Order: sequence, then C-alpha cells, then structure tokens
Amino acid sequence: MSSTDRQTLVHGLLRQGFSPEEAELALLDAGLAPPAPSAAGYPGGHVGPYGPPVNPPYGPPGGPSYGRAVTQATGRTPYLLGLLAWLPVPIVSAVVAGLAMVLAYPRQRRLSPLAAENARAAANWGATYALGTLVSFALTVATGLLLTQGDPDGEGPAWPVAFAVPILVLGVMHLVIIIRGLRRTDRGEVYRPVAVPFFGGPRP
Repeated sequence: MSSTDRQTLVHGLLRQGFSPEEAELALLDAGLAPPAPSAAGYPGGHVGPYGPPVNPPYGPPGGPSYGRAVTQATGRTPYLLGLLAWLPVPIVSAVVAGLAMVLAYPRQRRLSPLAAENARAAANWGATYALGTLVSFALTVATGLLLTQGDPDGEGPAWPVAFAVPILVLGVMHLVIIIRGLRRTDRGEVYRPVAVPFFGGPRP
C-alpha cells in the first residue's frame, strides 16, 4: 500500500473520532502499516505472546485474566475499520469498509482463537455488505436505464427511490452490526452477525 493510500485511511479514521494512536493501531493490525519496533510508548509497555503491546490483564477480580492487546486482541479492529463506511463517498465508502474488514482477517486469525473467530465473522459481514451494496447499485441502475428507454420525456419512474431503499437497509444493518461488534469484542466475547459464510470456520 502506498503512503498516500495509507494516509487516506488514517484521515478517514480520524474523522470518525479515533485518536492518531488508535488509527495507527487499527492499520497495523489490518496489516496496512509497518509494525512498531518496540512496545515503548504504549500503556503499560508490555508485549504480549503474539508481539503487539498489551494492557494489563482484564477480567473480574480473582477470576481468569487473558491480557487484551490494545484494540485488537479480541478481533475488534475489523469492526473499527467498518466505520470507514461513513466516509463522505457514497457506495465507494461502503465497499472500502467491507474490503477493509476482509483484509484484516488474515492478520487477526494469527493473534488468538478469539480474535480469529471474531475477525472471521467480521470478514463475512464485510464481504456481504460490500457485495450487497454493489449488486443493489448495479441492479437499480440497470433497471432504471431499462425503464427510461422509450420514454419521450426521458424521466421514467422514480427509480432513485428504489435505489435508496436497499442501500439504506444495508447501511442501517451495518451500523447495528458495527456497534454490537465493538461492544461484544470489547468485552472479550464472540460475535457472529448474520452474513453469507464466505469464510468458513476451521476444519475439525
């Protein structure tokens, strides 16, 4: 990835309210940024078993503690990248967000079983969202062009309304899934949104 493309993604995350550090960590975890040379400068300064810096362990007092990597050990990063759907570029932003969620999967699956499962589910939804948006857009435009042929006024039916409906539904679903995914992964839970299973689970 070129430095220009990387800066574009960073600026997109910053516009969504992320701090510069959170944006860099999200890109690092998605494999879109070079790894940091050390853990210096991170909260706690610890390094986890897979390399990325981690905070002190979390969990109930006296209970098991697993040590959560900053924004990524539980598979949270793909859902953070899903927020790119609200960049001010209709259709394109939805496709970019979906692809970013998919591209984060290979790196996430190497961090831990929990991160791998959540990233797999996020990748399935990201692919479903991107493909659904593209198909809805293409079918609506094609239908609109067919219906306007032979119309002397060249206006045809109000097909832009039909275009807005499926894209709006997918957008609302994406928002709900991203919010739930961020909450569930932040608690260290597995979240599997309903999606086309492009990426299957591990073989038994």
